[in-house]
Amino acid sequence: MSIFKKLNRMVPIAAACFFSLSASTLSADNNQDSNYQYPNVYNKYLQPVATAIDYYSGMLYLFNYDNDKLIIVNPVSINGWPGNLPLQHTVILPEGDKIYITSDNTPEHPSYIIALKVNNIDWNAGTVALTVEAVMAADSPGTPSELPHVEAINDNQPIPNWLVGRGTQIHGPTLLPYSDYLYFTEFTSDRVRVVNHKTNELVSGLDPIVIPGYTEQTHGVNFNRSGTIGLGTGYFFDNSLIDVYKSNRETGELSVIGQIMLGDEKRHAALTHFVYWLDERYAVTASMQFDKTSLTSSSTIKIIPPSVWLLDTEKGTAKRIVDNTNKVNGHGVFRSASDLAVVNGKLYIAEEDTLDNTFANDGYISIFDLSDRNNPRFIKRLKPGKDLPAGYSVAHTISPTPDNRYLLVASWVSGYVLKIDTATDTVAKVWGPADGLVKPHGIFAAGGLR
Repeated sequence: MSIFKKLNRMVPIAAACFFSLSASTLSADNNQDSNYQYPNVYNKYLQPVATAIDYYSGMLYLFNYDNDKLIIVNPVSINGWPGNLPLQHTVILPEGDKIYITSDNTPEHPSYIIALKVNNIDWNAGTVALTVEAVMAADSPGTPSELPHVEAINDNQPIPNWLVGRGTQIHGPTLLPYSDYLYFTEFTSDRVRVVNHKTNELVSGLDPIVIPGYTEQTHGVNFNRSGTIGLGTGYFFDNSLIDVYKSNRETGELSVIGQIMLGDEKRHAALTHFVYWLDERYAVTASMQFDKTSLTSSSTIKIIPPSVWLLDTEKGTAKRIVDNTNKVNGHGVFRSASDLAVVNGKLYIAEEDTLDNTFANDGYISIFDLSDRNNPRFIKRLKPGKDLPAGYSVAHTISPTPDNRYLLVASWVSGYVLKIDTATDTVAKVWGPADGLVKPHGIFAAGGLR
């Protein structure tokens, strides 16, 4: 049963189109970009670059997925950096000329959104020249989390400390296509933050966006390729709703269309981390919660274990297309489904071991044939010590490269970033502890919307 609420009338679904490079990129003077033929030298065209931060060391990582290079930067060394901060997420614009980094709130610092200008990258030398362009404070120091209080009520669904939240955390970065707007979400509150990435300012009169009943515990508002519809996740226990918004590419505003429930009032899936669009109308999402908590509103309600759902944004419905499995070789979702991507007709699911009674014992990447989006067919599950590095755990975030040639998968627990070849579904490159990674998080490939 859908609880899709048509507030006003349904927004027409736009024709499919693709995320374009900026006008400055399309009209670049070839004489000014003579290094374009040399992939090891920075230029203004779309870059084979992905960024991430490190939860533990506070480092900034730049990965070149074409030539498998890695550059590690201590951001405290950058002139104008606001201090020793706990970092959270990254964004890199398609041209590779600007990076945004978010930080968590502390007693000494507000949560920040920091804009870095990329002046030069030399992959062979392993160097990058960065300049702080803007430091945007999103709150005041010591701002607490506004997450609901939750407790475990059975042995199937513990409440891990990492998800309860300490202070403001800025997650879920997304770019709105054909606009100047970049969005972040405070999943620890009900605020959607809106940045103009041309001026490096929080948008006056709009930021923050707060819509009661909708923007709570959102981990990213993910837009279709035309930038007309946005889908917000429900990233907390017992949140079974996907919020549907109409987006305004000129002003950056989000207006409510309705909500889609993953199931019905008696049996539903909950706690979603990401939404991936298939086209202008359909998207997929996946859930992480195993069982009921103290937030479950009735003893008769049942929680559907981790599963994958097909969202129809025109009808406002959700269909479960991949069930849960309790076997590692089972044809379903084995661990919590954190992230997902659909590339070359295949559905990839990052499965992380963070929400059950163990923590970080393992982590898998499951692959399904999605030729028929209503009936995915299980292909295989990549496993630690076999397809993935020994000791690998918690496959948390997937970022496809813009040509869909590779998937970059980051594990913030075991310290790995993997490059997966989507033609062979094998690991083509491993960056890990031996390269200096400790807890990489927030992987973001240039050219993506997230």
